[in-house]
Amino acid sequence: VDAMKRGAFHYLAKPCDNEELLIVATRALKSLEDEDEIQRLRAELEGQHVFHGLCGRDPGMLAVYETIRKAASSQASVLIEGESGTGKELVARALHEAGCRAPGPFVAFNAAAVPDSLAEAELFGAMKGAYTGAERTRRGLLASAAGGTVFIDELSSTSMSLQGKLLRAIERHEVLPVGGTEPLPIDVRFVAAANADCQRLVREGKLRRDLYYRLAVVRIVIPPLRQRPQDIADISQHLLRQLTPAAVEPKRLSASALRTLVCHDWPGNVRELRNVLERAALMSAGSEIEARDVLLEGDDCAWDVEADAADLPYEAAKRRALDRFQQRYVERLVSETGHNVSAAARKAGITRAALHRILKRLDLEVDEAPASGER
Repeated sequence: VDAMKRGAFHYLAKPCDNEELLIVATRALKSLEDEDEIQRLRAELEGQHVFHGLCGRDPGMLAVYETIRKAASSQASVLIEGESGTGKELVARALHEAGCRAPGPFVAFNAAAVPDSLAEAELFGAMKGAYTGAERTRRGLLASAAGGTVFIDELSSTSMSLQGKLLRAIERHEVLPVGGTEPLPIDVRFVAAANADCQRLVREGKLRRDLYYRLAVVRIVIPPLRQRPQDIADISQHLLRQLTPAAVEPKRLSASALRTLVCHDWPGNVRELRNVLERAALMSAGSEIEARDVLLEGDDCAWDVEADAADLPYEAAKRRALDRFQQRYVERLVSETGHNVSAAARKAGITRAALHRILKRLDLEVDEAPASGER
């Protein structure tokens, strides 16, 4: 019994019959072969929509993969545009890993996280005594990434002065450390990112036009998650595998939980989805995540007006809020009652026919599970 609990395929009672032993052993080997084949097919299927850590089969994402493949082997500068949380650093890493610079370092620099007064020394380096506290010569990130890739995130957070020095570094392949007199040669590929339309940033004076053109030799635009809802199922399972220890089977999403995720707007994109799934995996009791385990932004205020609803007429905005509340309420109600429409209607205090009309209007399918005694 202990052996079976530990994963033994079968057991034979003594005295053992050789013919029976051969039959059981053959079945065990066949079971292992089938399991290996299933794992191979799963990996093959996953490989169709996972590319260097990026996930999705939406045409917009497939175009991103294709651009990465074409640009990876070149030395051209790349500009990545996308909302916060869409995975701009993952795209930059994919460019690095898929190209000839993969053996070299990948260095990421978040311009928004470093004060502009320190950003220059961080990137270009500084000589001893160049500023208060500079007790030794400091090598900058651009020099440290020799033979590799430098990824500069939140590009629009940098000052115009620093942007000019970045432009010089890109064009001349050299940097001048703070307090230095002799430029140092660098051998890096530049990849930069912004969470806004860079052409608009140029028009607003937040991004130098010449730097934009120098960086945007290759331009990659990552579509936000709300524009590719068909990717949410694949991304969710991919993230759940990442969030689960290697020796543990990852939890799966129920149909109602997946519908809840697909109906959300995801202002925080994949980063928000990851946070929601991490919490849902912790809160769910079994091996499957239910809709009631999914807590989305705004769930504590179901009547909160969405950002773009302010541009709608009052009645249209109210209709949208009602639809959003009704869909979430009904999905959770049906899930909590085990997809029993009669029980769900009783719990909601409405008739079964009324609930059916709501389900039909919201285009929600329910596999009815009749309660005991129902016909």
